[in-house]
Amino acid sequence: MDLKASSITADILNILSDGKKHTMSEIALAVEVSERTVRRHIQSLSYRYPIETFCGGIERGGVYLDKNYIYQGRIFTKEEAGLMTKALSQLKEKEDNPLIDSLLEVFAK
Repeated sequence: MDLKASSITADILNILSDGKKHTMSEIALAVEVSERTVRRHIQSLSYRYPIETFCGGIERGGVYLDKNYIYQGRIFTKEEAGLMTKALSQLKEKEDNPLIDSLLEVFAK
């Protein structure tokens, strides 16, 4: 897999990691590739990740990553990371736990 293909794959997984249903055209627009390319990547990814696709009319069909699966490569936005840092800091005040410290280091970057 070349660098561009792996970037497309990572972008698609990042989009799907929110647990919501997305259309192929929505993903194609966000990743700036054709719907055919998205379908090809989704098909390939479905062998390794619990990705569900379903057919339907307008606004009924789509693709999503199983909500019980956490994609490890998900990239948090600055707002999400900031909120996690704030929540972890408040938790640290109530409970001294080394795991909280290590998570704070991750989100504070």
